[in-house]
Amino acid sequence: MYLKGLVLLFVLVFASLMAQDSNVLKQEIEQHKKGVGLWWSGHNGWIIKSEGLVISTDILLNYDKRKSPPPISEDELAELLDISFVTHGHKDHFARSISKTLIEKSKCIFVIPESCLSIAQELKIPKERIRIAKPREPFEILGVKVSPLRAIHGNANFAVYYKANLQDCGYILEIGGKRFLQPGDSFLLEDHLIQEKIDVLFFSPTEHNMHIKNSLTLIEKLQPKYIMPQHHSTVVVNESTFFWAKGYQEEVRDKLSETLAKRYYILEPGDKIQID
Repeated sequence: MYLKGLVLLFVLVFASLMAQDSNVLKQEIEQHKKGVGLWWSGHNGWIIKSEGLVISTDILLNYDKRKSPPPISEDELAELLDISFVTHGHKDHFARSISKTLIEKSKCIFVIPESCLSIAQELKIPKERIRIAKPREPFEILGVKVSPLRAIHGNANFAVYYKANLQDCGYILEIGGKRFLQPGDSFLLEDHLIQEKIDVLFFSPTEHNMHIKNSLTLIEKLQPKYIMPQHHSTVVVNESTFFWAKGYQEEVRDKLSETLAKRYYILEPGDKIQID
């Protein structure tokens, strides 16, 4: 009985500490007032704030394959978020749980590719809160300049995914005078290499994305000011997830020039970068 009581106490204390940590990140985002702030929530999930506007890309929080609790709760993010950008329909990118919370507890707009429209309808996202993104058709939303890019999804063994959808998108997002490139899940394309003046590059050094060689090609061609690996260290890696959950972020960093290595940031979920 005594042992059970200790176990229960430990669980309650742990839950309380996690709630406090989560609330700390919410407060940090709320208190950010100057310039562009960037937070990694894990996987391809980024939170960007500039001049009071908060956007996210492929946000993934409550997920059964996640290695550790998310740095912010779904309810907390719902209180802050203005735009949720989604690159494609896989559940680790267009996460159903957070999307349902955002529908119910926020007024955010969902920017999604046409390939995700049926999922949006299943989730019952109101039509007035959906903005369809089409590759190579730029638009502006709430002051954010958006240039959707083509994305070609990969699979295990460095193969193009059998169900790859040409409607999937990556995005160039211009907010606060800074340009962010989020390729989504995609092999390296010329669409990525022809971009100019990229301040922040998100890239996925996994087997089913750009891996090591193509990640280096992209980084060296674009010469971004901030180089941010994603799609790593978030989901439990096993035989079935290895090709998409295992990242090679250190291997990429170790092959960069000294100049580019100084611009390279391997974050922990909840970490913040000030984009100058």
